[in-house]
Amino acid sequence: MAARVPYLNRDDLPEKDREIFDNLMRERGNVGNIFRALANTPNLLRRFLALGGELRNGTALDAKLRELALLTVGRLAEAEYEFTHHWNLARSVGLPREKLEALADFEKSPLFDDQERAVMRYAVEATRNVKVSDASWNALKTFLDTRRMMELVQNVAFYNMVVRVLVPVGVELEEGVTRR
Repeated sequence: MAARVPYLNRDDLPEKDREIFDNLMRERGNVGNIFRALANTPNLLRRFLALGGELRNGTALDAKLRELALLTVGRLAEAEYEFTHHWNLARSVGLPREKLEALADFEKSPLFDDQERAVMRYAVEATRNVKVSDASWNALKTFLDTRRMMELVQNVAFYNMVVRVLVPVGVELEEGVTRR
């Protein structure tokens, strides 16, 4: 499916908003299709980038746990864009391919430890049901302090919003982007 909104380029933006693309190029080396689609609302894209950047780079939550949670969200939503980009991020923070290939069977797979399972279980419940069981919440409390729990909650919530943009809008993977 082709995207349902145009992917904007830097020159499509009003002059005052072009630094959004300049910053993305400086920070990431490219402007992904999600940002090109969200550029149709530059005022909201600014805030999206600020929150997303803080969730990814400004939290104390272990990056491997974060990526397992976000991959769970992407997998459940069947958001290939999300899943592929976060697969690559997960690999870059040290998660092995074998573990990522076993995500759908995380509850039974011996590749995952109890903490990883607790994080993914939380992501499943928050994504599917919104309401999270006491058992899942309490499992997180055994190894996450309140700050890290709230960082997990906000990451899962934010990326549930992200997939609910990606899928209905039909944002496509950028040419050449594959799972590494």
